[in-house]
Amino acid sequence: MKKPRNKGTIIDIGFYGGLAIKAINALIEFIGGFLLIIISHDGLNRLIRLIALPELREDPKDIVMNYFIAICQNSSISSQHSIAIYMLLHGTTKLAVVWLLLKKKLWAYPFSVVVFGMFITYEIYNYILNQSVLVLLIAIIDAAIIFMIILEYQRLKTEKAKN
Repeated sequence: MKKPRNKGTIIDIGFYGGLAIKAINALIEFIGGFLLIIISHDGLNRLIRLIALPELREDPKDIVMNYFIAICQNSSISSQHSIAIYMLLHGTTKLAVVWLLLKKKLWAYPFSVVVFGMFITYEIYNYILNQSVLVLLIAIIDAAIIFMIILEYQRLKTEKAKN
């Protein structure tokens, strides 16, 4: 017969799983932002067409690939650089917050709730403007991670008070 998981184990799984997701996402954002800085605008357009056109030959109604093609056609070099800077800052901030949480710095828990709360605010604003289901999903994931951070913070404070 299996032993039921205790509350601490479930919080740990959610907390560290959420941090892993955030760290992977932050790393992808950072690398993507870096690539957007070093790749020319024409080079980026060629790369996206190179990736998208074979997919569109198979399925001309492919939503994702048509979305990428539309972004290429409607973007400028300044918007590419703005997106790159945003991705670099956003990725770096998330990596720093994840690092502080892994170090179990108590002050980092409320700080991370504020930081991720600001990200959610921006994501909701972005959702209102663009109606992107992906952005809404990211906001929901961020809210779940905030919930896990709060639970872990309360657990750590309780452990610290006992010692």
